[in-house]
Amino acid sequence: MGRDERVRRADEPLQPLTLRIVDIRAALLDEYLELKEKLGPLEKRLEDVRDRLRDLVTEEGHFVDEVRAVIVRVEPRFRKEYDAEKLRAAFPRLSECVRPSVDIAQLEACLRAGMVTDGELERAGVLTRALHSRALVVKALGQQNLRRPGRPVTADGRFDLP
Repeated sequence: MGRDERVRRADEPLQPLTLRIVDIRAALLDEYLELKEKLGPLEKRLEDVRDRLRDLVTEEGHFVDEVRAVIVRVEPRFRKEYDAEKLRAAFPRLSECVRPSVDIAQLEACLRAGMVTDGELERAGVLTRALHSRALVVKALGQQNLRRPGRPVTADGRFDLP
């Protein structure tokens, strides 16, 4: 709150603090709902365009856009999966990480603490990696962060004209 907002004019009646808080809450809620209403369709469109671009890059390969100074590629995302019985047998000191299934958070903490490495777990057959998704990555080239205006593309691949 700025200094001017706290100063009350002489002819202004005193307002209880709770009334001001309620007014602020209502104003913030109104703004939140308004922005959410406006952003919903944009988020859906962004998701659709990102999915189409990811599919295109998956099929055609990565590319560099020198005009926008970015590289566009798809990176695989892997999920780690642990075999609870093999983990308990091969690494008894990690048995506290195993409940009915492996406590991933606890095991990751043990990995960070250096009790064991991912390589050791993989060699023992305890850890496997399963591809669960692919992420679209658009990364700036070097230190150039040039923003070039682009033309929006419709769902059927045509450019939207202004």
